[in-house]
Amino acid sequence: MATRREKDEARKAQKKGSAPESAPDSGADASLAVRKGSDLDVASSADDVGEEHDDAAAEAPEGQAQDDGAGEDAEAAAARPLGSDRYVMAGFFGAAILGAYVLGKAIHGIWSNLSNRDWFSRAVPALAAVVDEDKSTYATVIAGVVAVIVTLRTYRRPDVREWTDEVASELIKVKWPTKKDVTNSTIVVIAASAVATLYLALLDRLWSFVTGIVYGTGS
Repeated sequence: MATRREKDEARKAQKKGSAPESAPDSGADASLAVRKGSDLDVASSADDVGEEHDDAAAEAPEGQAQDDGAGEDAEAAAARPLGSDRYVMAGFFGAAILGAYVLGKAIHGIWSNLSNRDWFSRAVPALAAVVDEDKSTYATVIAGVVAVIVTLRTYRRPDVREWTDEVASELIKVKWPTKKDVTNSTIVVIAASAVATLYLALLDRLWSFVTGIVYGTGS
């Protein structure tokens, strides 16, 4: 049997042998804990970067959409005055032509009527002696100049411009038919007119035949 001293020595040797074994285990556990902590920090930082990237990606389409909307609004704002000016200018141009034509005819008629008066011939013989063709030419030129001046002065008035711009902006909203729509509508109208004409012609012949039988003409 082993003595008590031997047992104590064996116990001390066992403790000395177990201590180095436990130390590496504790070091390994500590390194594993540090590694896990660093991995968690890297993962959290990666998540933060991903969230920031997602936020930037989410904000980018909104900013781009705002930029696109602003660009479209700018283009629409640039196109709208152009279209309005087109209709306004066309309206004033047509009014100037119509005014020049009417005023030219009026000046020519008044001039011709006054030339046949004796007092006018004595007062201004040079104007009374102008032939009728020259009167028409001079009257057209004078009427054109007057119409241009009146049209320009009217065009520069703010209240008139505001009214014409409002009318033109409403005309821009009108959806004009395309060439295909006009062609199809024309074909439909022609076909409907032909069918109605044929129906009325047959109906007229039928009633003529019935009337002939009733009144005994036999035709």
